[in-house]
Amino acid sequence: MQGIFAGIRPEAENDKLISAVGYVFTPIVPIIVLLTTLKNSRFNKIHAYQGLVFFGFAFAFYVLYSCAYFALTSVAWVLTCILWVGYFVPFVIAIFVGYRVYTNGQVEFPYLTQVTASVFKDM
Repeated sequence: MQGIFAGIRPEAENDKLISAVGYVFTPIVPIIVLLTTLKNSRFNKIHAYQGLVFFGFAFAFYVLYSCAYFALTSVAWVLTCILWVGYFVPFVIAIFVGYRVYTNGQVEFPYLTQVTASVFKDM
């Protein structure tokens, strides 16, 4: 079964680096990519859009996790010693996705690709 972005490869080695860094430093790098000539590479453009969608997911995670964190720690303050680690989850995922993009030139990721394709129709 072929994916939504099947067959899309980076045009240059820098494309993989720019796209990988875009996940870790989202939304800054994806916005720069979309505002400059870097968007001429379809590989960069797709990853810039996916980086923005990832930022939306990460932001929603932080809001929901913060609510749960403060609710749980107000009941049992000892949980603060453990729950603060959860704030690193989006960052670890961003590093993993960036690694996959840089090493394999991977374009598709579960859920992220489907949401990106449904939100941004001009790809």
